[in-house]
Formats: sequence, C-alpha cells, structure tokens
Amino acid sequence: MTLLWGTYPAAGLGTPAGLGEGLWIQDDAGLAGAVQVAELPAPSYVLAHPELPLVYVASELPDSALTVLDVSRPPAPRIVASVPTGGADACHLLLAPDARTLYVSHYSSGDVAVVRLSGDGLPADAAPAQLLGHAGSGPNADRQQGPHAHSSLIAPGGAHLLVCDLGTDELRRYRIGSDGLLEPDGIAATLPPGAGPRHAVVRGGLIYVTCELDHLVRTLRWDPTSATAEVIAEAPSTLAPPRSAELQDSHLALADGPHGEVLLVSVRGADVVSVFDIAPEGELTYRAAIDAGEWPRFFAVLGDRLIVGAERGHEVRAFAMTDVFALRPESGIGDVIDLPHAAAEVVSPACVAAV
Repeated sequence: MTLLWGTYPAAGLGTPAGLGEGLWIQDDAGLAGAVQVAELPAPSYVLAHPELPLVYVASELPDSALTVLDVSRPPAPRIVASVPTGGADACHLLLAPDARTLYVSHYSSGDVAVVRLSGDGLPADAAPAQLLGHAGSGPNADRQQGPHAHSSLIAPGGAHLLVCDLGTDELRRYRIGSDGLLEPDGIAATLPPGAGPRHAVVRGGLIYVTCELDHLVRTLRWDPTSATAEVIAEAPSTLAPPRSAELQDSHLALADGPHGEVLLVSVRGADVVSVFDIAPEGELTYRAAIDAGEWPRFFAVLGDRLIVGAERGHEVRAFAMTDVFALRPESGIGDVIDLPHAAAEVVSPACVAAV
C-alpha cells in the first residue's frame, strides 16, 4: 500500500500558504520512507478515485482550487488538471457513488461546489457546475459567525446529500439529481446551539455526527419519509482530559472488527482517537482512548492499519487494527493508552489517501 499525504504549511493552518508545503508519499502502511514529492499550496484534503489512478486534492485557500493528480507512475504524482472551486477554504471532498461528480465543502464561505467529472475522471468543465451557498449563524461568536460547510455525506437511501454546517448547527439537505447536480431541499436536522457539527458517517438508518465545538458524538435516526434526522443519543467524544490545547473534535470512521463494528473518533487537544463499541441496534459505548500524537486532525482505516496524521506533532502514526480491536475498557476515567505504533516525520499532515 502506498500512502499520499496532503499537508498544511509548516507553521500550521491559518498561516500563509504556498511556502513549500505539499504532498508526501510513503511506500507502505508501515510508514517507511516518508518523503515530499510535490509542492502545492495547502493541500488539506486528498481523495483517491476508486478505480482510476487519480487523486483529487483540495487546496485550502481564499480562492480554493481542485487539483487532479495521476499516480500511475511512481514515485512522483503528475498534475493532470486544475480548476477553481469557487469558494473559500475548501476542506472536504466527496466523490459520488458513480464517480461522475465531486462535491467540495468550503469552510470559510460555507459553499458547496459541484464539479462534474468526465469518464476519464477529469473535470468536465473549467469551473464548478454549481456553487450553493447558505445563510445563518450560531451562538459561538468566534466560530459561528456564518455558515461553515465542513463536510458532506450521502444520506441513508442515497437520494440526498447532507452537509455538516459547523457555523449554523445544521445538517443541510440537497436532493441529488440523476446527473449528480443538487437541488436545495431545506434542513435535514438542527442540532443544539453551539454544537458545531463537523463530520458524519452513516450506518444503516443511523447517522453518527462528531461535533467540534461541544465535544459530543450524536446519534441521529433517519426518517426516509420526511428525509429528516432526529437526535436520539449523545455521548462525550472522549473522557480524556485536554493535554496540548482545548478540545476540538475532528474526524470519525467506522471499522468492522472480529466482535462487531466500532466507531473511531479523533479529538484534538486531548490528542486521542477514542474507540466506541456499537451495539447491534446502534447504541455507542465508550471503551478507550489511544494516544494519537499532537493534534490528530485526520485518520483513516486502511487495510489492517489505523493511520493517523498528528498535524502539530509533525508526524504520522500507524497502529495495527488487531491491537485497536483488542483494547480493554479503560481502567480509570480519562486514561490514555500508549498503543504500539510505527511513526514517521511528515510536516503538518492534514489528510491521507491510499493509492
């Protein structure tokens, strides 16, 4: 397995971009041979095409751009296309199930861009086919002064795109057309004021949402008739205390283990990845927290490894999923487990894709 990392500037998110940061590549999930292979301004999100040797990269800039790379000729990827995305600070990419449309979330402007793709996986147009904005705010004056589209996902049933809006505490809803274009369709869910929904995953008729601002993981039940979701449970994203800074929830993902599924949630500040067991009906039970390095912005379960990017620690870590699945429930409230792992230096890692 080859890993491709997108990174922030060396001084971190919010500092001037285009000062040498870019893409790093590693030979395998054991984290051997991490080297920078390309310079791009703030390539904070990377996404691999499921079939073609292409990787899509979002540059998190005031005038954001989408770059497409050909990774068929190692070691260095080759840029084959680049288009503006129309919004400010692109932070998440989602590829439609048919791989003919790419949805781009913009944090600062709150827009969602729709980029059509041709059969060869390259952008079909010189600009997004749609740029869909939003309005609103939340009670957190520092973080919720306006809409902040942080990520998107396909709703249960596949008919709608949902957007986690950190700024308005909403899951925005868009009906997906047969051509991949979006029709604004209202709000699927409104979370408690100040929650700050950031990322979400779907499990059957349930949606798990990690909320950056109030540090809770919420379980929502999807109603296919009304295309709305209702909060049915919530749990702290970690019991570990702050270590490097105040808590900020970051990312979450499902993993299928030998004794059932688990939900993994990264929490910056506490600098952990939390592990939740999932009951058959979907109830979450907190099990333990793993030391994930300083400021674990993004992680991915790739094969038999948990790969974590510790942005402020300037390192990436790889844990064996067998060790993660074998974790015992914490023996003391707030324990942080130092699980065996491989590590390598990568400057300000932001996102990883397997290519």
